[in-house]
Amino acid sequence: MAGYLMFVTLSLADLQSTETFRVNGGPKMVVDILKDSSEDSDILNSCFAVITGSATGNEVVKESFMELKIDELILEVLSRQRNDRIQNLYYAMRVLLTADDDRVVASQVYGYARRFAKIGIAKALTLSLAEGLASPNVVATSSVMKAIAVNDEICTSIAECGGIDALLRCIDESGEQGNKAVARTCCSLLSTLAGSDLNKSSIIEKGGMDMLIKLSARFSDDPSVLQEVMSIITVLSLRSPDNVTRAMEAGAGDLAIQVMQKFPKAQQLQKNSCFMIRNLVARNPENRQVRS
Repeated sequence: MAGYLMFVTLSLADLQSTETFRVNGGPKMVVDILKDSSEDSDILNSCFAVITGSATGNEVVKESFMELKIDELILEVLSRQRNDRIQNLYYAMRVLLTADDDRVVASQVYGYARRFAKIGIAKALTLSLAEGLASPNVVATSSVMKAIAVNDEICTSIAECGGIDALLRCIDESGEQGNKAVARTCCSLLSTLAGSDLNKSSIIEKGGMDMLIKLSARFSDDPSVLQEVMSIITVLSLRSPDNVTRAMEAGAGDLAIQVMQKFPKAQQLQKNSCFMIRNLVARNPENRQVRS
């Protein structure tokens, strides 16, 4: 069965092939196999590979899977067993939550993300993230959680079930182990969660600002990590004079100047640094000398 599913995956090369898959009952076939093979990790992994291939760039296929309640099956898989061998599960979730069909003006993926959060998928992923770098799925988990965190309510709910603690642990461990991929994705997710004012306060109270400055020192030669650090500090500092004070005390102002001088051609890093400096001085005029 796994071999057959792999063949199906390889045949899903373009929009025409994914449409053929849909009109011939492909989504229902895959869902039925998932239900009947719940304990076979190889078949599960192959099924999610088919979902990934068929739903990429095809909004109608995404809708078909959601109508078949694929989100509930995903939650069952997440809750029932370790998913070290089911990497395609995370790719499938990410594709289902990505608006990538150019034919569609208004994608439904925002609503799908809310469904994922409502039934408990965000919570299940947070529990997985709490394992830290002991889990091989930290990057994939963070990427999916970022796609689910589409509003303030969801961001707050992720924090309430330990999401900020888990992320700060992963960020700290990524610095200790020199894992750039984990540092980037976890910082990106933390930046999204920091959009909630309640979460901003929590991140600061848990020592997040100092941890970010520490991370930037450990990855001082990697602009891709530094730009994510700048992004988080920008969000934490927005309309928050007290957080700005904490950021300046931790060395954020000096960090911005140093990285802008060190990486003049890193456009996104330069942009994020400028936004951060803007927020550091907007409501704290005493910091405006940082520009000189």
